[in-house]
Amino acid sequence: MDDPTPPARKLGLRPREVAPSDTSSRPGDGTEISVPLMLQANRLAEERLAREGRGIAPVTPPAEPQGPSPFKQAEFTPVDPPAQPGDESVITVDEILRQNQVAARESASELIAMPARRRSRRNRDFALIVGVAVATALALVVTFRHDLPVIGLALSAIGFVTLIFAWILFGVMDKY
Repeated sequence: MDDPTPPARKLGLRPREVAPSDTSSRPGDGTEISVPLMLQANRLAEERLAREGRGIAPVTPPAEPQGPSPFKQAEFTPVDPPAQPGDESVITVDEILRQNQVAARESASELIAMPARRRSRRNRDFALIVGVAVATALALVVTFRHDLPVIGLALSAIGFVTLIFAWILFGVMDKY
């Protein structure tokens, strides 16, 4: 009474036929997208539908708006006549630059001399601590020169103290 396994369907993508699109238009060949060309295409489509009897009346394009267009350049009359070359009233870039440089020099704030930064004493303190540790270790080595474990312990103490104080003075603490 086991149900037979249903047939398996293998799904796959069908190859799609791609039709080449229209060739690209070049400026001036009359096929570029423009408002007049779109209006003409709409008018032709409406006329064709009216001839076929689909009942759509052709729509006339809107009339040109009356009055000045916001896209046209406004006419103006110059108030001042243009300056002639060699005239004293001619505006030159060099003169503007010189005026700006003079104004910048006059308005620049005075430089205030800051006191020299105090030298950090960390290097001195580090050398002093490591020097004391080395002197103590050498005193132990001289005292127990026949005992090798004490000499090894003294050398290890020098390395340990150097690493710990270097980390504390240069890594943890701020400059002082």
